Amino acid sequence: MKPAPLSLLVLCLTFALSGCALPAPTSGRLLRTGPTPVSEALFQVRARHTDLVSVRVLFPSDAEGHPARPADGAPLPALVLVHGGLVPPEDYLWLAESLAARGYVVAMPSHPLDLPLSAIDNGHFARELLTSPPEGSLLEGLVHPSRIAVAGHSLGGVVSAKLALDGGFAALALLASYPDPADSERIPSLAMPSLSLAGELDCLSTLPRVRDDASRLPAPSVLAVLQGVTHFQFTSSDQRDVEDGCAPTVPLDTAHERIAEVLSCFLRAALTGQGTGADDIRQVPGTEVTAR
Repeated sequence: MKPAPLSLLVLCLTFALSGCALPAPTSGRLLRTGPTPVSEALFQVRARHTDLVSVRVLFPSDAEGHPARPADGAPLPALVLVHGGLVPPEDYLWLAESLAARGYVVAMPSHPLDLPLSAIDNGHFARELLTSPPEGSLLEGLVHPSRIAVAGHSLGGVVSAKLALDGGFAALALLASYPDPADSERIPSLAMPSLSLAGELDCLSTLPRVRDDASRLPAPSVLAVLQGVTHFQFTSSDQRDVEDGCAPTVPLDTAHERIAEVLSCFLRAALTGQGTGADDIRQVPGTEVTAR
């Protein structure tokens, strides 16, 4: 039998190593019903030639899981949301769902071992999915390419700052986080509105540290401190705070409501060229605001 050409063998090996991507979804799975339905869909993005990056996307939808657009048919603003270190993306579904109900498309990229620093550019691949989606998928024409922000919690915020500095995003939100000190010389070049959202009782990303780093972000920027909120109240459970002796003084549901509202106020302003939304953020209960 004639041996297969080397090129064919290489192609077969590459295919075997890279795996097969799932078909691009044309509709999503309904997560929330009622007057503001929200659906989710899982995309797989080809990255670094041989990798597949899973990206969970939440979006405003109709009752059948198809994207819901404004009456004028305009594309929607979007957010790439980067999870914290050793915290799975699923622990931020509450926030993604809340933002999607407010009219945002939220893309949540995965990372090996749930460590965002292990594959920083996965956030860029998630943005590219939103701006250049597969033909015929539910994302086609759904997102405004120049109205995409990036946000991250804890270690995810460190990575989000790096992504913002690399370009392609219109706004940056640091959730219980701050930029990598290694990026300090680049921070003055950050040419976009930024939000630092901190918990008053955070025992990991401590308030003095967040305040100091927030003061180094170029204007327009806003620091919002939520009273009584701790580090893991940005996730689906604050049990780790309690176990570590860092108990919050506000209920988790209340913290979630305030986190989502502050972030929404910021995104609404930042993605429409109206600054940081500091005046609206000041109206959120239990919030201390410093704007520059």
